[in-house]
Order: sequence, then C-alpha cells, then structure tokens
Amino acid sequence: MADQYLSISCLPLPTYVQSGHVIFNPGERHPNRNNFQFFVMIFMVRGKLYIAEDDVKYTVVPGEMFILQPKHHHYSWKPMDETTEYYWIHFAVISDYIQSKEPKQLRSIIQVPSLHYYTPDMTLFLKKHTPISDTDALLPIIKKIFQNSAAQNAVGFWQAQQLFIDLLQQVQVQSPAKTSTSILASRVQRYLRDHYDEKITNEDLGKIFHVHPNSVAVSMKKTFGITPNQFLTKYRLEEAVKRLLITSEQITKIAADVGYQNVYYFSMSFKKYYGVSPLTYRKHYNNIEK
Repeated sequence: MADQYLSISCLPLPTYVQSGHVIFNPGERHPNRNNFQFFVMIFMVRGKLYIAEDDVKYTVVPGEMFILQPKHHHYSWKPMDETTEYYWIHFAVISDYIQSKEPKQLRSIIQVPSLHYYTPDMTLFLKKHTPISDTDALLPIIKKIFQNSAAQNAVGFWQAQQLFIDLLQQVQVQSPAKTSTSILASRVQRYLRDHYDEKITNEDLGKIFHVHPNSVAVSMKKTFGITPNQFLTKYRLEEAVKRLLITSEQITKIAADVGYQNVYYFSMSFKKYYGVSPLTYRKHYNNIEK
C-alpha cells in the first residue's frame, strides 16, 4: 500500500489528551469503535496488531508507529495471534487536517502577521504507518508523558503537553528545506527540554547524537544564538519559576526537581538571572509563604 501522510495545521497546536499502555493476549481484539473523537497514536513494542480504518487493513509490528484518525471506523480485522503490546496516545486538534498520499501545506485558522520576524512551518507532517528510527529514545519520553499526566497537578499537565509536542517534533516528517545543522540543533534542544532535570554535558550530547561535542555547541549557537549550557540554565530556571508560582514546595525540592543538586548554587543562579532570590520572587508575585 502507498504511504499515507497526515498533514495537520499547527496553529492552534495539537493537544495531548491521555495515554496508556496495553497488552493483548492471543485471541483478543482491538476495540471496535465508530466516531472516536481523538487521534490515536500507537507505538508497537511486541506482537502484531491487525487494525483496520474504514475497511483499509493494516498490520503494525514492533518498532513501528501507527496513527488512527478521529471519527472513523476502527476495528481489528483479525484477532491477535500472539501476545501484543503497545503504548498509545490520544490527542486532539481543532485546526484543519487531511490524510493523503503526500504531505499537504495547510493554512492556519489563526491569522499570522506576514511580517513576523520568523514564521515556522505551520503544518505538521506525520506518516500514518512508519518505522521508528530510534525507539530507545522515544519510549522514555512516552513513559514520561504518562507519568506527568498521572501526577494530576498543574505542573504535570503542562509538562505532559510540552513532552507531547517534543514527541511530535521527533516523529514528524522533516521539511527538506532544513539543514543538517538546524536539525541537529532542534534535536539537541528537544533533548535538553526533556532531560533538563539530569546532569548533561556537551560530551554527553556528543555521544547521544554521535557527533563531536563542538558540533553540538556550534549547531545550537548558529541556530538559536545560545549554547547548550546557556539553554539548559535558562530552561531550568523557567521551570523553577513555574513551581514557585503554582506550588508551595520547599525551595530545596524545587532546586532538585529542576536539576540543581546544590540549593545554594540554584539560588545564586536564580538571583543572577532574575535579580532576586527564589523565596523573594515567590513572595513578591503570589504571596505564597514558605
């Protein structure tokens, strides 16, 4: 069967709804659904999924991603013949989308000024059924999305949304116009966002992306005008601000959660960036007492 592409207008952005993990035993079937309102993104781990959409039959195997469209008929065209396991993500869009044999540029339903200093691609291109190039890198993000969503708090909600957008960026069909430098920089930036609470060096990034550490720094500086370390510091402090304003957690815990093992170094970095200590910032902006 010829490749099928989902072209989705990205303004407004797709929205993460929920996710989960399922294991089917031999003889079981995927649910038979009509008019389900969300996209279903499936990441296969083991077994074979025999799934149909509007009478078009697909077989999804380990290491592949498959996407079902909303408000279409989904059902198993054959029961599982072996233990079958996959992760699923439901997401919604209120913008336009289309499934076709090739990617299609779509207009945004939000008016974007034509003289905006930088207008990114406003259409997301996803292959309906495709092998995943790096399953080991994607599965931890998928699990993190679920963990943040299950936390059932404001921080977890926004983290799940951010991680979902990062996931989409990793599985999208790349625009031919993008250079290898900008692609590397985008991948590094996404990795830093997803792992900001861990210790990360340029050497670590070089090993992860199979390039020289200097290439990592050069690609980030050339594309975003900032080094990986500068980006990491900025992102960590922005995450700290979220927690300061919407939780009453201790400063020590916030520091550790955003990747600082030393609370004094965290406070020093925070004051250098925002001009006041974390506690003063909290008291000034939302009057939450320590």
